[in-house]
Amino acid sequence: MVSPELIWLAGALAVMGIALLRMSWGRPGRAAGLNALGWAALAIGVVIGGAVAGAWGIAVTSLFAVGTAIAILAKAVFEHPRRQRPARPLRETEALNGVGGTRIGQALATFAIAGPLALVVSVLFALAARLALIAAGAGEANGNVAVLGLVPLAWPILAFVLLITQTRGKQLLLTSAVAIAALALAVLVGGF
Repeated sequence: MVSPELIWLAGALAVMGIALLRMSWGRPGRAAGLNALGWAALAIGVVIGGAVAGAWGIAVTSLFAVGTAIAILAKAVFEHPRRQRPARPLRETEALNGVGGTRIGQALATFAIAGPLALVVSVLFALAARLALIAAGAGEANGNVAVLGLVPLAWPILAFVLLITQTRGKQLLLTSAVAIAALALAVLVGGF
């Protein structure tokens, strides 16, 4: 029997997690503590939802989170920005228009790392998890479903972490570390 109180608790944690993330991201500077609390609340809510009602509980908990995010975004559409950006220096405007090229190059590099590269690394991670599950005795079908479930979870998380990482070197180090760990796991369980 599903406990409705625990589903409501999971939903409340999901709502609180989204609210904390919104508060954190609305600040002019980084708020690592609020970020951590927000993600932790979301994770705990999903775990409780899954423990209480399996996939259905996770889906219901996710609906609370997504509904809260949509409400916050809908409210933000009608608000005016609190602070105005200062006018861009001429050099920065020229770079954005293609004259200087440095800003566009940086934007393209960030896109390439957080987009396609993060996707490839996420697929490697999911395939390594599949091999580990099969080596642990799970069936092939379960391993395939794990890949289908892990890629859409791992990719946005990795992309988010890459986008808040300050330097290009740290971004590349992080993607390399995840890829090497996935490949090491695959070799360890005998997949390659």
